[in-house]
Amino acid sequence: MVDDGVARSLFLTGLMVTSVLVGVLFFDIQKEGENLAPVIEGDIPTNILFGSIDSLSLSILDEEMAGLTVTVFLDGVEIQDQLDGNGNLTIDISQLGIGSHAIKVEAVDSLGQESKWSAAFMIEYPDEGYTVLVVSSNEIIVERGNSTTASGVLVHQNMDTCDLEWSDGDIDEFSLNLPFYEDGGFDLGFSNVQANLTISVRGTCGAWVNSSETKIFNITVTEPAAEPEPTQGCTDPEANNYDEAAEEDDGSCTYDEEPEPTSGCTDSEANNYDETAEEDDGSCEYDEEPEPVVVTGSEEWWDMTLLCDDGNSSMVDDYNTTGDGEVPDNWQCEVDFTIDSGNITISSNGLPNHDFHSGPGCCASEQDSTWVIPLEPTNDSMCNPSVSSDGCTMAPERGAIAFAVNGVAIYGPEDGPGGDAVAGQEGAYEEDRQHVWLGLCHGHSGPGGEYHYHADANCVHWHPEGEQNWLNYSMESSRTVAEHSPIIGFALDGYSIYGFVGWDDDEEVAEMTSSYRLKEGETGYNGIDDYEYISGLGDLDSCNGHYGPTPDWPEGIYHYHSTWENGEGGIGFPYFINCYRGELSSGEEEDPCAGGPPDGDVWGPGIGPPPEGCGEGPPPGGQSTEGLSLIALPYEIIPPNGGSIIAMLAMAAIMIRGLASAEGALDRVGTTRGYRPTPE
Repeated sequence: MVDDGVARSLFLTGLMVTSVLVGVLFFDIQKEGENLAPVIEGDIPTNILFGSIDSLSLSILDEEMAGLTVTVFLDGVEIQDQLDGNGNLTIDISQLGIGSHAIKVEAVDSLGQESKWSAAFMIEYPDEGYTVLVVSSNEIIVERGNSTTASGVLVHQNMDTCDLEWSDGDIDEFSLNLPFYEDGGFDLGFSNVQANLTISVRGTCGAWVNSSETKIFNITVTEPAAEPEPTQGCTDPEANNYDEAAEEDDGSCTYDEEPEPTSGCTDSEANNYDETAEEDDGSCEYDEEPEPVVVTGSEEWWDMTLLCDDGNSSMVDDYNTTGDGEVPDNWQCEVDFTIDSGNITISSNGLPNHDFHSGPGCCASEQDSTWVIPLEPTNDSMCNPSVSSDGCTMAPERGAIAFAVNGVAIYGPEDGPGGDAVAGQEGAYEEDRQHVWLGLCHGHSGPGGEYHYHADANCVHWHPEGEQNWLNYSMESSRTVAEHSPIIGFALDGYSIYGFVGWDDDEEVAEMTSSYRLKEGETGYNGIDDYEYISGLGDLDSCNGHYGPTPDWPEGIYHYHSTWENGEGGIGFPYFINCYRGELSSGEEEDPCAGGPPDGDVWGPGIGPPPEGCGEGPPPGGQSTEGLSLIALPYEIIPPNGGSIIAMLAMAAIMIRGLASAEGALDRVGTTRGYRPTPE
């Protein structure tokens, strides 16, 4: 009989062996059909160029795909992208911006087993390189009163993204756009330099990330060397005391007998011209009779003076409608005139004889304009403009005050809002009442479509040469003191308006300057009220004219001049005329309430308030420039595909002008400036 203790031990031992065998068997079975946690795989680049890819891809695998729950977070926000039937997950990143981003994925299978996966990546802009400015010289020496040019080249791998600006002060406080050529070259010209200048030029480029470089030009003014005095003496070889070293005759020549002047034909156009003749003896002979002298004021003279009256004027374009000039408008200037009863009547269609910008008041249209002025102007006996404008008939503050020789209206300084449109254009103040912008030759169109000048107008006599076009016109060419300017227009009293250059009291050629200046602390924002007349400040009187000889009236006549500077070098208000020296023809004085609604040329909704006592007028009928974004710009500084960026430039121009100080802006009178768009 087996002992009970031994039996118990054998039983326990068998039980343990059996348990081990059962466990091994169960383990093998379980391992053979095991359900593991989901597997998440993905190859995400750590750096991605902006716009290069729109999505990222991951794959998630599990034994039971139908029971899989997937949660995806992009930058901490759960997104709704779903797996496809093959376990592929596509994550949209097309809306992500520049910077660091993170993806987190959590997958839970049907047994509650969880897998997590995360990745971080960076979206970056492509490398655009650096902006480089190369200048010809940082140090420029110029004699006082002469002209000089600061030049250089802007370099960048994508020139369409570049902007160039300059300033004669702190460029961060105030700057002006500087145009440049297709190869990046630029020229910044200064005329009549009187004091040392420090000029900053800054280039900024980049579609994604801006880079910039600034160069400084130091312009140093030196005094011109004194001209040596000419040697005085007798310069006549026939005299007893002829001095061959003398350069200037001092009247000391002596003769045994006074020589008789050599007689002969003194006309170089004659067949028998005698270059030794000192006195004409009437013997000149011609193949044809010389052209008769055209008498000033005759029909022939008017035909020569007025433009566009031959029906053969060139076709011109409005750059607000043609953009880059590839689709011409083919506008044509037309002028007719008749002379009757001591008056001349000029009729025109109001279009200029040159390409132009309509400006924010787009767009110019043909007009039915008629001007009647006396052939022989008569001074207003109540007006003494050399003292003041008191007693004189004042030119209208808005609307036509004169007309150009091409039949286009000439307006006074004020535009619709009542500010000095020219001073505002030159950055003297920020026009916050209505967008006002002057284009080529300081002209634009009003809401009624009437094209008109506020200043300059000398481009009526300028003609492109060679490869030039109208955008190459520079006001500086009309201010070159070489010869007396031609007539550019007529005031309504009949007196002529000449360009910038005339004859001074010594009958020497000189640029004419006005005698108006801004009142202390004013900028031109309030228009004419901001200026004061100072007798003798410049060459011209309170009406912006003077009496003296001209090429058309060598015996002397009262006449006006267009002006760009005053006697102190500031802005040359009133640019054309401020009052009338002569008597106006009956009915020529402006109706103070004219030009309001419904035509809206001078005042009305979106233009300006009515004159005092005119009431508000009928409901709005004129066009308003509010909300317009089209600005006309010089074509050579707009990229060929840059039409869509014009509105952005308008805003940039307004912002830059808002930074300008009045003092700084007035110091820049006389410089040539261009405008360049800011790329989108």
